[in-house]
Amino acid sequence: MAAAALAAPSLGFDRVIGVLVADLSLTDMHVVDVELSGPLGPTGRSFTVHTHRGNPAEPGAVTGSATVTAFRRSLLAGAKGGMSQGPPSVYHEQQRLELCAVHALNNVLQQRLFSQEAADEICKRLAPDSRLNPHRSLLGTGNYDVNVIMAALQGLGLAAVWWDRRRPLSQLALPQVLGLILNLPSPVSLGLLSLPLRRRHWVALRQVDGIYYNLDSKLRAPEALGDEDGVRAFLAAALAQGLCEVLLVVTKEVEEKGAWLQTD
Repeated sequence: MAAAALAAPSLGFDRVIGVLVADLSLTDMHVVDVELSGPLGPTGRSFTVHTHRGNPAEPGAVTGSATVTAFRRSLLAGAKGGMSQGPPSVYHEQQRLELCAVHALNNVLQQRLFSQEAADEICKRLAPDSRLNPHRSLLGTGNYDVNVIMAALQGLGLAAVWWDRRRPLSQLALPQVLGLILNLPSPVSLGLLSLPLRRRHWVALRQVDGIYYNLDSKLRAPEALGDEDGVRAFLAAALAQGLCEVLLVVTKEVEEKGAWLQTD
């Protein structure tokens, strides 16, 4: 049996999620209900899988194929908190390993388009002859640099534009910007112990249904920033730290025309 290509971060912990699973050897379908139960513990939440046949599939059902191993891995990843319980319309991945760049990309695009494997492939393309790839952690846990983010966006026909911190934020044409990705210092902790260290961290900001959100993967849920004034205030505070860099995610057309900048 092959599981539907539905990432486990799509699972919510407060309801039962139906996932359609196709058995490629049969003409009908299996509907799989994943029921999450029990308190959240150090290894995540337990889940129970129930199946029944359903033919034909209900309209709008998600179909596809993936290996059983991949399905199990995605379920476990979701049970460990891949998605937050924010507003239903806001996609928000939570932190895993050092994959903040992957989370920031998916959060700013509001869907799961990239994975650790996809980011690693980009690293290989950027430095095909390098034994120690300079674009990611030597430990294989992520920690991708800006080149990976820019290449990922370019592969989708998008562009990343550096924001010049010397410009007033009033010149930022937010309606022309799909989203923002910030690189800023973030405290390091070991369990419940905070360490006197700071590492670079990628954070996505995005407007959804007229409201801007801070989609930092280290947050338990999206943080509403409000309207354009709210996101400008957030950016001003972040830039005031002196170690913050801002990338504007825009279409190629906006990049070429420089429409992300308003000078009037």
